Amino acid sequence: LWITLLVFSLFTGDPYNFLTGTEYVVGRKNCAILIQDDQSISRAHAVLSVKHSRSNLSQPHIIPILTIKDSSKYGTFINGEKMENSQPMDLKWGDKVTFGVFNSKYRVEYEPLVVSSSCLNGPEKESLNQALLQLGGHVLGNWTGKCTHLVMSSVKITIKTICALICCRPIVLPEYFNEQLKCIQQKTQPAGSENNFLPSIDEPSLKSRSVDLSANENRKKIFKDKVFLFLNAKQLKKLSPAVTLGGGEAKLLKEDFNDQSVLENPKACVIDIGTTDSQLSLSDPTQSWTCSVFDVLQRLGNLRAIPESEIGLAVLYVSTEMYCNPRRCLDSGNETGTCKTNIISQSMAVEETLLPAPTLNITAYVTNTEPQEETLINMHLIADTHQKSFI
Repeated sequence: LWITLLVFSLFTGDPYNFLTGTEYVVGRKNCAILIQDDQSISRAHAVLSVKHSRSNLSQPHIIPILTIKDSSKYGTFINGEKMENSQPMDLKWGDKVTFGVFNSKYRVEYEPLVVSSSCLNGPEKESLNQALLQLGGHVLGNWTGKCTHLVMSSVKITIKTICALICCRPIVLPEYFNEQLKCIQQKTQPAGSENNFLPSIDEPSLKSRSVDLSANENRKKIFKDKVFLFLNAKQLKKLSPAVTLGGGEAKLLKEDFNDQSVLENPKACVIDIGTTDSQLSLSDPTQSWTCSVFDVLQRLGNLRAIPESEIGLAVLYVSTEMYCNPRRCLDSGNETGTCKTNIISQSMAVEETLLPAPTLNITAYVTNTEPQEETLINMHLIADTHQKSFI
């Protein structure tokens, strides 16, 4: 399918796809929209154009404007009303347009194209912005329910990746939009489905496993009935979008918390803070309170705190039995052994903070909700010989 933008379609024919900054002449000879076998159509009957400014790229509620100007003998009709000759008029989604007085009837259709990107460099972002400006699309810094695509040059497990998978939205290369743009300009067939533009997975330890990034409706309810308990506000802000999109509930435990029944809830998952630089700077009372929470988990049946990386792995492999399961104690040798202690890595990257790393080298990026800031996590993945396949 074409990227659905401002589409001007004949009731019984193929749609016309418009780009911004281009005039499309409707007429009966040598026109972009050619209407033949209708004697009421002028040689140059009307002109259509789309306006979409760069300042609107981040404003998905401001849709591109399709304008029509009539210059015909027999007229152009909008929803049955004849236009004034040479007076431009903005069209709305659902408007019905008739050129001439016979059956050259069309309808205006619009479907949003809202893109979020992750881990793109500066030139890649600029190229994406240019393509979407011409296509009449929008680019958001954060993932929202309005997003239709996630754009990555290679797949890393970021919070946006997790959200896109939960929402069953395609993850595509930046080139996808340039190719669609080229097809519209050259009036050729679309450049194939999103699956033809799937980025490679840039997680070496994941490549050898069966990782399916295609839409899976089960991801939309992966965290249904689960309650994720966060021990600090920063973690809550960063990871709660994925939790709530997956049908779960995200809550912040505060230091004055004293209701043990919250931890006893079989659906509760306490998210481990991890031994990061930020945690090392915690006050003694806060560290003491955090340890007391973990002590309660131990007393309740040797429950474990969940590394935040498992939120991504649960979505990726569509499993909360293997991941985000406080009763499943992970060990490199078997799943019933003693939980391993997190390993601290001291390496840093620009605008990235290295978070706790369990044992197996899978690097995943989980972005904060603030634009342009990405948090690097070493994820823990335990090979399960009992699991035959991954969804």
